[in-house]
Amino acid sequence: MPSMFPLAATFRRLRPGRRWADLPLRIKGLLVAAVPLAAIPVAYTCARNGGGVPRARLEASALLGLAGGALAILLFTSAIARTVEGLAGDAARLAQRLPLSPRSPARDEFGRLGQALESLGASLRQSDQERDRFFSLSLDLLCVATLDGRFRRVNPAFTTTLGYSESDLLSKSILDLTHPADRESTAARIQELAQGHPIAYFENRLRCADGSYKWLAWSSAPFLAEGLAYSVARDRTSQKLDEQALRRSTARLESVLESITDGFFAVDPAWRLTCVNPQAERLWTRPRHALIGRNLWEVFPEEVGGPFHRLYGEAVRTGAPAHFEEFYSPFNRWFEVHAYPSTEGLSVYFRDVTERRQAEDKVSRALKEKEVLLREVHHRVKNNLQVICSMLRLQAGRSNDETLSQVLRDCRERVMAMAMLHDQLHRAKDLSNINLGEYCRNLASSMFCSYGVNSAQIELRMEVEDIPAPFDTAIPCGLIVHELLSNALLHAFPAGHKGRVWLILRAQPGRRIELTVSDDGSGFSEGRSAGGARSLGLRLVDLLAEQIDASVERSSQSGTLCRLLFPAK
Repeated sequence: MPSMFPLAATFRRLRPGRRWADLPLRIKGLLVAAVPLAAIPVAYTCARNGGGVPRARLEASALLGLAGGALAILLFTSAIARTVEGLAGDAARLAQRLPLSPRSPARDEFGRLGQALESLGASLRQSDQERDRFFSLSLDLLCVATLDGRFRRVNPAFTTTLGYSESDLLSKSILDLTHPADRESTAARIQELAQGHPIAYFENRLRCADGSYKWLAWSSAPFLAEGLAYSVARDRTSQKLDEQALRRSTARLESVLESITDGFFAVDPAWRLTCVNPQAERLWTRPRHALIGRNLWEVFPEEVGGPFHRLYGEAVRTGAPAHFEEFYSPFNRWFEVHAYPSTEGLSVYFRDVTERRQAEDKVSRALKEKEVLLREVHHRVKNNLQVICSMLRLQAGRSNDETLSQVLRDCRERVMAMAMLHDQLHRAKDLSNINLGEYCRNLASSMFCSYGVNSAQIELRMEVEDIPAPFDTAIPCGLIVHELLSNALLHAFPAGHKGRVWLILRAQPGRRIELTVSDDGSGFSEGRSAGGARSLGLRLVDLLAEQIDASVERSSQSGTLCRLLFPAK
């Protein structure tokens, strides 16, 4: 690398009798200083034959050429500052040696030249300090290396990242630290630098002091004249680990999608198919290579405007997942579909549920047939119970024994209570449960009507909630209500006394149900004969309460109260 411009090139820039203009000096494109080089008259002819000009002036001209050439060529190294300082000293010494008068313009010009060079040297020293500060404080890894890969200088980030001392690194080559799998590619890149080709981006792994490896991303520029390469590197270990984890996750996902029994496909925002798994190939009876990259609605044009087109479009438009089952007539199959929109398009899982739908339809038809049959059974049972009630009423009407007539009447009322339940089940939509509240209301109203109760004399008050109950719970509850209401109507209000009867049915905490029948009549005596009709009714209540696991509480302090608490089923 030449250290200065040739002197002949320097003098060729001069014109006879002319002055040099101010020369802007730039280093690597950065304006460093403007050095005034005017007012030095040099005869062009003297430059050719060496006569007419003192030797000291020729040395001064050569010194100026040296300064201009050095400043234009040297690249921000500490040598620039030292060279400029040396030139300033030489200019001062030459000014003293020249046989010039104290007021000579040439002496003044040499003085200004010396001051300009000193100022330039100070600027270069400051630039050198700023460069060193940037080199030391940079978070990126900066280094200078020879073109065969040996470190010449590294910054603190380099030593911190790899864990070596600076002296350890300066004694090694980049290839000494390179991962075995990356040495061949790294050596090829070093060879490219040696041939003068810059490297915009390159990744490899370097060994750390603890034996681990870090991924570095490099950018390098060679300077063949100096035999050096200037490089910047950045630690990408965490990003590479994230990328590896992402690749493993993607591989697992692809493995799952390839092996699942559901069909899967994905489309981009333009509805182009980007992924189709083997099960989707089988269900669609189309090869994957003929689908990827094609528009979904070009593959299935008959579905444009259909339910799949509408539901997929709605999912993409709203951003909400879509779950549905639809029949696809070209395949004569039912599909269960789960569609998930995203910014990348739409991902769809689907499966053939034709056999399941056919089985469900078969079961549904069978259930409807059984439901019709069961309603018919309830209807026939109700009719038969009504026939029994009619026979009991006829028998009671023909009997002259009042006691027997009352017994027959009680039996008829009990049968009628069961008939009402079968009638309600016959009309109900749900045959597995009955509305217990509705049943109790109807039963109480029917009994008041059957017993010919004058509502002005005996008032019925009901606090009844609609509670679903199975058939085997509703039958005992209905009979219990019948027994308790009949006892109240027959025994609580003798000789036409007025009063009130309460029927309460409500849900309690802990999935329990409360059933209470009370009145404000004369009450009852626990010591009454067990053979009486009233005692028979109470025994029936206890037996029926056991069937529904109910606890029974009785009170006769202010009339009669019977409270049952049983679990909801």
